[in-house]
Amino acid sequence: MSAMPRASIDRRAALRTAFVAVAVALAAALPYLNSLGADFTFDDAGVIRDNAAVQVLPAVDLLHYVYRPGELYRPLTMLTYAANAAISPAPFGFHLVNVALHVLISLCVFFLARRLLRTLAGAACAALLFAAHPIHTEAVTNVVGRAELLAALGVLIALLACARAIGSSGHRRHAWLIVSLLAFAAGMLAKESAFTALPLFAVVHVWLDRKAAPRERAGLLWPYAVVAVAYLALRLAVVGALVLPEPPGALDNPLAHVDAAARIRTAIIVLWEYAALLAVPMHLVADYSYNAVPVALSWGDPRFLATAALLACSAVLVVSAGRRAPVVPLAAAFACIPLVLTANLLFPIGTIKAERLLYLPSVGWVLACGWLAAEALRRRSPRWALALALLVAVFGARTWLRNADWQDDATLFRVTLADAPCSAKAHYNGAVALQQAGQLDDAMAQYRRALEIYPPYAAAAFGIGHIYGLKGSDAGALGWYEEALRRDPKFTKAHLQIGLLRQRRGEYDAAEAALLTGLASDPNDPMLLVNLGAVRLSQGNRWEAQTALAQLDGIGTVDHRENEIVAAARREIEVALQ
Repeated sequence: MSAMPRASIDRRAALRTAFVAVAVALAAALPYLNSLGADFTFDDAGVIRDNAAVQVLPAVDLLHYVYRPGELYRPLTMLTYAANAAISPAPFGFHLVNVALHVLISLCVFFLARRLLRTLAGAACAALLFAAHPIHTEAVTNVVGRAELLAALGVLIALLACARAIGSSGHRRHAWLIVSLLAFAAGMLAKESAFTALPLFAVVHVWLDRKAAPRERAGLLWPYAVVAVAYLALRLAVVGALVLPEPPGALDNPLAHVDAAARIRTAIIVLWEYAALLAVPMHLVADYSYNAVPVALSWGDPRFLATAALLACSAVLVVSAGRRAPVVPLAAAFACIPLVLTANLLFPIGTIKAERLLYLPSVGWVLACGWLAAEALRRRSPRWALALALLVAVFGARTWLRNADWQDDATLFRVTLADAPCSAKAHYNGAVALQQAGQLDDAMAQYRRALEIYPPYAAAAFGIGHIYGLKGSDAGALGWYEEALRRDPKFTKAHLQIGLLRQRRGEYDAAEAALLTGLASDPNDPMLLVNLGAVRLSQGNRWEAQTALAQLDGIGTVDHRENEIVAAARREIEVALQ
């Protein structure tokens, strides 16, 4: 029998690859179809729905826009939000883009795994697990997770193009290198964590061309270093700092307020918890703030000792396995390197732990799974193929169920409160949801629980005051607003509400004093200024009222809706002054 023609073999290989690509795309899209009807949830409101920068600013201004607090400089991500909002402010379009990005990224994982693992079966396993993995719901279904998606897409395209450049020469090599550099730059402009991909280019180069001379390797890699340095220079020029100029609050990341040893111990514990979530992604939580992950205050903390032992054993296994299967350390590199900037090991970031941070690192985990699947299938064990199909189905079902938790704030906060009973913010958000539902007594109980967990929580004390106000108890409201200020003297919302309460009762001098005290902390707060103008008008001080309004010129907030409230109040005062 004559050998099969080469063209026929290539055609069959292409068809198999196309079939797997379609399967990966479906595995990435189908579990997220129920996310398309979700509302804006969690941080979506502040960053997107109510953000004046997204809703109002022209695109050119977004190139130097910095979202505070957090000093987030992510112009590419913000531009995509603005484009979405220009087409339609409804959440459907935002969710649709996120799902489409996840599909593209899953395909990138497939083609990258195809080059790194050199087996179609292994690449298929890796990409299918990535596509359906429940750990990705926070990045995909929560719209602000788009920063993770765009950064991962930029990094993966850059790595794919780098791999093509390694296997090419002449003009094709240069073309692929340019594509890779542009994608790398785009990833960093989407989210700063894409910077960690820099060592991955060296890892890929060594993996694909182990015999390359040092000069040749340096010649391919130095342009990536130049692009990375250029990005850092741009961030420094726009933001004024490379890392957070001020530490995040202890509520969001308690590791920013402990010594380096305690921070590192706790960060190591979180790393193992991340590994557990990748392996068994059943218990997923939207909020890990204080005190969901207690700080490891001593080297004798049982959690740290157990985690250190497990990680040490894992490292030994990776090194020993690497001698027989070099793909194991390769997968470990893809899992660990992207976590360098977000693991709180080098410096504290804005959060102690977040599932969205595993989006790109999970590529390393699925590469390892892909290699194991390929090895099993090479031994002609069909049970492994069945097990893989079952696991992808289970992951897809868990993703579908988890998406239901992200349908709206009320649902998410209720679920998070049950899943993270030790988190002060979970109780606070649960209280907000209960308050909006009219369950004031239950909401007050949750605010009090948040204060028990985190006594400096001024917002929780303020929430109790607001409920007293809704119940018609001005004395109770005033007492708790003042309690909020004792916990945080710069909590301007409390100054504002005290001023409004005093104004409503005709106590104009006391109202003016409260508003001026708030302005001492934040001289550019438009809500304080416009209400100061209203109070002074009520006092008969027309000139001083006009002075307060004049201070509003050129002042706005990131909250689009708050700007509209201020504008309406200002028009009323100006009409009264005529």
